[in-house]
Amino acid sequence: MKRETHGARPPITSIVARSSCPVCAALREFQNDFVKHMDPDNCKHFCNTHAWVVANSGPAECVAAIFLKAITSPEWRPAAAVPDQCDLCKRMHEDKELRLNEIAEQLRDPKLRSWLHDYGMICSRHGRDLMAKLPEELRRSIQELMARNSGEIAEMLADFLQQVKEGSHAGGGILGRAAELLVAQRGIEN
Repeated sequence: MKRETHGARPPITSIVARSSCPVCAALREFQNDFVKHMDPDNCKHFCNTHAWVVANSGPAECVAAIFLKAITSPEWRPAAAVPDQCDLCKRMHEDKELRLNEIAEQLRDPKLRSWLHDYGMICSRHGRDLMAKLPEELRRSIQELMARNSGEIAEMLADFLQQVKEGSHAGGGILGRAAELLVAQRGIEN
């Protein structure tokens, strides 16, 4: 699967300023752009999750051509959600590695590291992946960020549960934030 056009790839430093995991956000943007610009001749294998992503987000004519080719091909088999089998998982994995390397490089800047430590967010999966790419002296910053994120969300969840017991449960998206902290967003990564 290749893209016919490439959308602008925002620098990771602009994505870090959002209230979500910057790697998840970058991959979501990559996936959305990729699906909009698919080439049906180069899309041969897809996992269940990406079949639904393609069906829901791709250009209808392109998606119909991809699915028709799969349905009429006696050799076609569904792919597992791993980069060596699903074309979209492969591209997502490649972009994830580029983004992790980019943020690892940017974390050498003490200002960004300090801001991220105090205000940033990173999901557990990408936080662990990022720590593996960092020199030992920078890993502690990500560990502290993950601990702060976990503590804040744990406190919000405890408040939410108390509100439920009292008959009031505004929520404010806390369950989605907790899910994002725990795992990379569904459909964004295998």
